[in-house]
Amino acid sequence: MNFGRNIDEKYYKEFLEDVNEAIESLEALSSQKPNNISLKLNLGLLYGLKGGVALGYQKDYFDAYIFGVKGVQLLDDVYKNNTQLIDIELSKGILKLMIAQSTWYVRWLAPLIVESGSISEGINHLDKVVEKGEYVSDEASLAYVLLLWGDIEKNYLRKSLSRLEKFTEQYPENIQIYIALARGFWLANEYEKSNFYALQGIIKIQRHNSVFMRKHGVTMQSFLLYWHYRYLAEKKEWLKLLRQTEQRSESPIQSTFKAVALWNMGQYKSSKELAEQTLGNLKETELEMPLFIVPFLFDLKPTLQSIVEDKILGQD
Repeated sequence: MNFGRNIDEKYYKEFLEDVNEAIESLEALSSQKPNNISLKLNLGLLYGLKGGVALGYQKDYFDAYIFGVKGVQLLDDVYKNNTQLIDIELSKGILKLMIAQSTWYVRWLAPLIVESGSISEGINHLDKVVEKGEYVSDEASLAYVLLLWGDIEKNYLRKSLSRLEKFTEQYPENIQIYIALARGFWLANEYEKSNFYALQGIIKIQRHNSVFMRKHGVTMQSFLLYWHYRYLAEKKEWLKLLRQTEQRSESPIQSTFKAVALWNMGQYKSSKELAEQTLGNLKETELEMPLFIVPFLFDLKPTLQSIVEDKILGQD
């Protein structure tokens, strides 16, 4: 199942505040060190990211043009004196991926404003930076998560998973990457690896105490548990699923899959009663998780509602 993807104005505002703060800081440093290539690269990337988000997610064509042009100018300035520098292609790669995953009219209008969208060309840009970049090769590996947040073609799935696996080896504390990997390996029908990354992410959450984790940790754990419970259901380990979901059966993710376990163990009445209760609880529950890089929210609630309604309450 696909999760709901929503644009949240509050989160978009926070996203802009963070990007603007980073740009302001880099602008100040760049004025002190005008010949610093890394600073200009990151500034160009941030302006390009801001323009890409404005175009692909907010349909703000004026901002897309202003920030897109600013980003390109900064990167061109670096390129004039460093024609061998591959890192410049990261911004183009991200922008192409963002536009390619946007609605049809954004894809149609984008070449007139900033850049055309293309998954294959975007990946080609990222590959070059990962393999030959001097300054932002890690960031290029991370950018593959843009593909796993959306609907991805099978021929791009394997490469994205490979890049992100290597990224987690170097930066193992980024919890959302584990969610992306769990989802990606499930789409690739590699259920064991999907479950592995779901469990690894859960372990990481238990050790984290960041502000972001305190705010979104419960929801992020629900996403990881979703893939773990799906794995147990795929393996038809109903008793194990029941035991695990009984630990906190008041939680929507636990009660949903507890109802699934009960149904498959033949306890239809108990399953339906719990499903009804879960459906009521879901109406009052927020299970939205903000994604990094893009101002989207992944919403787990529609998926759980669908499981309860279709797999249990919709059965005779």
